Amino acid sequence: MIEIGKKYRLKKLKGWFEKDSEEFTVLGFGEPNIVGCVAPDGERYVFDKNFLIDADKPDEIYADIQITKG
Repeated sequence: MIEIGKKYRLKKLKGWFEKDSEEFTVLGFGEPNIVGCVAPDGERYVFDKNFLIDADKPDEIYADIQITKG
């Protein structure tokens, strides 16, 4: 369960190298699956909550989407 005020990392995208050690603090919820977050440097982001690694499901580290390079 994603909770306000807690820190979460982003899930990985298969086939893409990305910085995955940054933790985002959840500030609030929007639409049913949207969360507003802030990075340690103060930058604000909006994510689909399915892209955050849920502490209740720590083994689910990959996002359920595929991106192809064109």
